[in-house]
Amino acid sequence: MTRFFLLILKNLRRNPLRSLLTALAVVALVAVFSIIVHVLLFLEAFTTEKGKDVKLIVNERYRMMSVFDRRHVEDILSPSSPLGQELRRVPGFDPDKHTVWHFIGFTTDPEMKDKDRMFFAIATYPEKILTMTDHLEPQHFDPGWVEWMRRPPVSGLDNAGMVMGATQLAKLNLRPGDRFRAKSTTHFDGTALRLPIEMDFEIVGVMPEDSPWNETAFIDYAYLDRELRRRKNEFDGKVNYVWLQVPDQQSAEQVALLIEKSVPELRCETAASAYSRFMEPMKNILWGMKYFLVPAILLVMTLILANTFSLTVRERLMEMALLKVLGYRPWHILVLVLGESALVGLLAGLLGATFTYVAINYVAGGIRLTGMPALFMPLQIFWWGPVIGVATALLGGLLPALGAREVRVAEVFAKVA
Repeated sequence: MTRFFLLILKNLRRNPLRSLLTALAVVALVAVFSIIVHVLLFLEAFTTEKGKDVKLIVNERYRMMSVFDRRHVEDILSPSSPLGQELRRVPGFDPDKHTVWHFIGFTTDPEMKDKDRMFFAIATYPEKILTMTDHLEPQHFDPGWVEWMRRPPVSGLDNAGMVMGATQLAKLNLRPGDRFRAKSTTHFDGTALRLPIEMDFEIVGVMPEDSPWNETAFIDYAYLDRELRRRKNEFDGKVNYVWLQVPDQQSAEQVALLIEKSVPELRCETAASAYSRFMEPMKNILWGMKYFLVPAILLVMTLILANTFSLTVRERLMEMALLKVLGYRPWHILVLVLGESALVGLLAGLLGATFTYVAINYVAGGIRLTGMPALFMPLQIFWWGPVIGVATALLGGLLPALGAREVRVAEVFAKVA
């Protein structure tokens, strides 16, 4: 086995330029393949209906940017409202499993000109962040931050704690424990001057870079609500979205039907349905990527490797004949050629996986899809990259290996003579 491996390495060094170019082509294709497949799987996970713990999103039906009166939320949750009473008859409906989202843009630039110092925050209930936010894992959000959002340990200002993603924090040149003042770029006071609302914050938690929410900031909705009321803002008493959670699809359908029947201006749908509707304009593109582009990448990788090793076998017919004269069996020749191909695929696949992981996660800071959290390459890429490389290499090297296996010693030496 050791002798075979050393012979494979020696053969690859015979034409280092060809081996290098082949490996680089596979590296590039593995990188592209990994990114495309991971994005497709990510989108599919977002748009696939869950069987249990189904999240419903309630939003304004007739506007692109949803905003509606909070009294509708109170009707949904109140045991004394007609809608609230009907919802409580739905099996599994729990009014405690809800939260609100209100988006607000901020800048730390006093002049409000530097785009690099702008960011968006989600105002919500701190105690509901971990349980009601999709794709936010327990290791990304410390439950202890909830109390600090309500009462920051340094400033002590009511509800002024902010939890921010590591990437966004670095972009703003802030650190945990920092106190700062931010001006709103989206919300202004109700006077004729339309001055931006200013709010004081303290960084009480940092979501790690591998969190899909690492470019997001969460703040306490109570603080924003208080400021909107004090500044007589037009969004006082309004929210952008309400999230509900029910145990299964049947309950989700009943809840959505009751809410839309009672409040026609609202739309209530599962999170998966909302994401699917959002992605509808790209449906044909995604279909083409899944059924044409991905197979095409694999086919190109296979053809590149097949062409490379076909050339290698043709150039080494004399060597193959000599190996047979020295006692090597046909299956030895087959394993030798396939081993060379597999080694190239393995190394190229591993290099492609490493390059993709570093480039996406650390250089680009994740893949940004409009309306969705940043997407990072998982550690699993370090096994699926090499597997893809080896699989396509074996497939591409199979025909050349079979050809090398059938080399006839007499014919080769007759040509030389």
